[in-house]
Amino acid sequence: MNQDISVRFVGSAGDGLVSLGWLFAKIIKKHNLNLVGFRSYQSVIRGGYNEYQLRFSDEKVYSVGEEADIIVLLNKQVASLHLPRVNENAKIVYDQDYVDLDELGYPSDIIEKLPIPMKELAKQVSKLSVIKNIVVFGALGHILGLDTELIKEVLEEQFGYKGKELVEVNFKALDLGIEFAKNNNWEKVSKKLKFEKGKQMVITGNEALALGLLTGGLKYYSGYPMTPATSIIHFLTRYLPKLGIIVKQTEDEIAAAGMAVGASYCGARAATGTSGGGFALMTEIVGMASIQEVPLVIINSMRAGPSTGMATKTEQADLFQAYGASQGDFPKIIIAPNDIEDAFNVGIESLELAEKYQMVVIVLMDLYLSEGIATVRKLNLKYKTKRYGILDKVDDDYLRYKITESGISPRTLPGTPKGMHFTGSSERNEKGFSIASTLAGLPETLPIRNAMVEKRARKLKQVAKEIPEPIFEGDKDADITLVSWGSTLNIVREARINLEEEGIKANHLHIKYILPFQKEKVKEILENAKEVLIIEQNFSGQMQRYICMQTAFDIKHHLRRYDGELIVPSQIVEKVKEIVKND
Repeated sequence: MNQDISVRFVGSAGDGLVSLGWLFAKIIKKHNLNLVGFRSYQSVIRGGYNEYQLRFSDEKVYSVGEEADIIVLLNKQVASLHLPRVNENAKIVYDQDYVDLDELGYPSDIIEKLPIPMKELAKQVSKLSVIKNIVVFGALGHILGLDTELIKEVLEEQFGYKGKELVEVNFKALDLGIEFAKNNNWEKVSKKLKFEKGKQMVITGNEALALGLLTGGLKYYSGYPMTPATSIIHFLTRYLPKLGIIVKQTEDEIAAAGMAVGASYCGARAATGTSGGGFALMTEIVGMASIQEVPLVIINSMRAGPSTGMATKTEQADLFQAYGASQGDFPKIIIAPNDIEDAFNVGIESLELAEKYQMVVIVLMDLYLSEGIATVRKLNLKYKTKRYGILDKVDDDYLRYKITESGISPRTLPGTPKGMHFTGSSERNEKGFSIASTLAGLPETLPIRNAMVEKRARKLKQVAKEIPEPIFEGDKDADITLVSWGSTLNIVREARINLEEEGIKANHLHIKYILPFQKEKVKEILENAKEVLIIEQNFSGQMQRYICMQTAFDIKHHLRRYDGELIVPSQIVEKVKEIVKND
């Protein structure tokens, strides 16, 4: 990672930090650089302490990084709170009329202070306070050696719909920032980046997932707003008039899941999304959809719990909640996307698996993946979907819940001639008639119950044959095997690179498909490892315990973080060095 640069914006809610981060990301995208970004924020409308870090390079970027090359402080309060986060060799950009870094105790010997009268310069062109952020862009553009014309293209794309006058105001503010940095001899960042006009998109994980759902044939989405899943609704709503889909904001999560089941029963590819607290309400519907064998995709974007927990902080602590969702014994599919590009792929895959196997598919995102941003160079938006298992013509002897070798029964949609059948939340026979009340326990119904449980279970065996093996990277004869799951894939990859530079060989086993679980392959890899370290964002080691439950292999070493912030590569490197040294 020799050619990367990290920029960190530090401000409060109300400083326009989200717009600032997104606009800067678009500028980096326009230069055709690779970028990863993430916002750490508090659950307040005004004030508080927020950070938006963006890391970019002309090579691949794995994580948002830890240290920052350039830090922009947007007000005095956050300047004070940010002091413990300042790293050596950082360039600190701040408003000299409102912030005194010497007074706050910022160390002059290890950082470079770059004072600029942000607000005063902004006042020269507009009364809008947020224009100061464009002044900052000008100064940053000079430091980073960015193309002024490309920056202006982004500003015109962003503000052009508001009129030419506002665009010109932004151009003037940008020029003032550039001019100030030049006149005050601000040195450029020493790292040289190669760039050209952009050929990729910048997107969040939720947007990528939503795009994948749309590409996979989504026709109905319902949800109740809950951070960090809410932006899926926002994204889909923005495009629904053009795409002919239905997006419904419901009164609660139970209604959201129930309506999605109804839409799916009528033939629409349907999904719903929430976070852990909302998913807790949806779990009864998980069971109902499963016994009715109705396809359904449910997205659970995990955040720090329990209950409301920390609504704006990330965690990977809903694994067992997903595994045990609803009561009884029945199959479901659980997938944890690896990164933003993979979230797109999982959007397609989840809808297709749900329909093909007439099952519930649970997609485990998390706040880091849902709200993080990245540049993506290619998505298969022209993917051709096909429908599975829906019959438009049946005979008089049609059996909706027919016992089959694969476990998948023939399905018809309402209105199909001769396709009438009964369904509901109780166990039934092949025709759909309930065996759960007056017929329950009678000798002739006992085998039917067994056959139905076994039929549904056979589906999961079919899914296991279809899904790919877990990701395994690196030398089989490595000093240590790193195990991860879900959104931590690239963070661990960067740690591996850093370990290699220090002479420590590490390989990497990454879990994406949680259920069905490829236990034989996972067991083989772990049993051949010299040492094993599992990395996850929860307190109790849920994946560690899950692997032990599935394979009987108890992983000895673990690294867990559960304060709401991201595991970072240096934590992994230090833990590995500790393990290897002790050996």
